[in-house]
Amino acid sequence: MGAQRRPADRAVPARGRGPRFRAGGRSRGPPRGAALVTIDSATSVSDANAALASVKGDLLHIKLTMEAGSAGTLGLDVLRSPGDEERTRLFYDTAAKELGVDRTRSGNVSSTVPDLGIRKGQLALVDGKLSLDVFVDRSIIEAYANTHRSITTRAYPSRTDSLGLQLFGEGSTVTSLSVWKMGGMAV
Repeated sequence: MGAQRRPADRAVPARGRGPRFRAGGRSRGPPRGAALVTIDSATSVSDANAALASVKGDLLHIKLTMEAGSAGTLGLDVLRSPGDEERTRLFYDTAAKELGVDRTRSGNVSSTVPDLGIRKGQLALVDGKLSLDVFVDRSIIEAYANTHRSITTRAYPSRTDSLGLQLFGEGSTVTSLSVWKMGGMAV
């Protein structure tokens, strides 16, 4: 029997359309150790990014809550190069009410295939807030949003410095943010 391939992007269907949180799915347990960054009160996106500037890695657990405010799109870039040449973008489009992932700048063939890796699905905000629980595990990115939706994707950055994090969303506010380093699997 040959090995089965899993799709690069996977969304678990809900009743209706779009990705959904899968109950009973892979559990990673609570974060261990001290957080690399902790923000627990309303903070501007630029101030939160200043706190994230020194955080680098491809084994990270990020818990983020943002109030949408007047932002058209808001979210988080992971596996981001210092000059923003590469990144994998987790985003929320407030007008379309959609959660998505954009891999068009994730590396390798991303720049030669313009629509590679843009996936999105319906998501309603709770009290105008987007809550993300994100796991970056080398090339695997799992994002759970508002405990109702999830997106799992892969990214293969071609640059060795694509290890940064950055928030975006002009007009939004960061209400909480914590980042932990995860341990790798023993092989």
